[in-house]
Formats: sequence, C-alpha cells, structure tokens
Amino acid sequence: MATKTGVAVQGRHPLTIATGFLGAFVVASLGVQLIRSASISASAPVSVQPVIAGQAAMWQVLGER
Repeated sequence: MATKTGVAVQGRHPLTIATGFLGAFVVASLGVQLIRSASISASAPVSVQPVIAGQAAMWQVLGER
C-alpha cells in the first residue's frame, strides 16, 4: 500500500507567472536598446570636433543688443 506524504505540490500563482514574463520582457527590451545604442555610437564619425567659444565671443551677442 502506498503512503502519501504531507507535502502537497502546488502550482505557481498566475500573477507570479505574469510578473516573471513582464520582468523578462523589460530586461530583454533594455538589452536590445543597450546593444543598438552601442552599435550606433561605435559607428558615429570621430572627426567632429567640439566647439569651444571664448568668453568674448559669447558676450559679444549680448553687447550688440
């Protein structure tokens, strides 16, 4: 005769499963955005130089008014 143990096997709550899928979707979306932004920034032209204006050039516009 088979004996039963006192431990019952219960399934996961549907809300727990839905939360897991939602979390996986968010992590996957962030991963795709990270990969896309990394590939875009890697192919950006390096020849663009920053524009650094002196204080005189910045205040000249205000002096002309």
